[in-house]
Amino acid sequence: MKNFFILSPAYNDWQSLDRLLLEINKRIKKINGNFKIIIINDFSEKKHSIKFKRFKNISNIEILNLKKNIGSQKAICLGLKYLLKYRKDSIITIIDSDGEDDPSKIKKIIKLSIDNKDSIITANRLSRRESFFLRSLNKLRLIFTYIFTGRYINFGNYSAFHSKNLKNILSNSKLWLAYSGGILKNCPKIKSFYTNKKKRYIGKSKASFLFLLKHSVNIILVFKKELLIRSILLLLLLNLFLSITVIKPIFYLMCLSFILFLLYDRKNNNEYKNCLNLIKNIEKIKI
Repeated sequence: MKNFFILSPAYNDWQSLDRLLLEINKRIKKINGNFKIIIINDFSEKKHSIKFKRFKNISNIEILNLKKNIGSQKAICLGLKYLLKYRKDSIITIIDSDGEDDPSKIKKIIKLSIDNKDSIITANRLSRRESFFLRSLNKLRLIFTYIFTGRYINFGNYSAFHSKNLKNILSNSKLWLAYSGGILKNCPKIKSFYTNKKKRYIGKSKASFLFLLKHSVNIILVFKKELLIRSILLLLLLNLFLSITVIKPIFYLMCLSFILFLLYDRKNNNEYKNCLNLIKNIEKIKI
């Protein structure tokens, strides 16, 4: 019997997670295997009210309760590092708890990961259900990251892979910065399929301009070498069109930015090494 882990970060959104688990329970019905859910409770202010007895196709659920809020990207990285201890021949699926990652595709993404054990399966987005403002911000984010990394990263957290890939995925702290960037940097084989981004089950998206900006910076930091090369080329290009009096402050600003980036990167490395210490307790629930 094959082992399956489904990992989902959650922050206060317990009603959405409850609906997601019901949907997952229905979709995995005909998959032969042992399903275990790992929920990373990112220091939620609300207590969960999930009715676990309804999930007949799930063997058990573990909730990793964190000591502080660290954000979904780091929560996913922490959850994957926690899974290293199992060392089982298993399939790991990551899905957000709000319903935007289409749970009806979970059977497909699992099958693809079984058939392609050396690859990371990512769910690339065809269309989005957010407001025009958020869609526009996200498009700018994609362009911004492409300019500085050369990568057009049109996938989020929704993904699946065989556990044999965990060693590569967690070989450094890249994943602690940004999940999608870390996957692209550390994993040579990526296989994508395309799916629409669904509407949230409850409430509105928490994404904002500052959130997307920080996320973009984190992705760019994953590709430090690419950032350095492209920044130099950009500076040389600007030098052809702008005067030295304009170029000099841009150069100094870029140097300062690189110093800050390096300091920020070192901080993230230290956090990554000790991230499992952020687990306050583990709530284990047998179905």
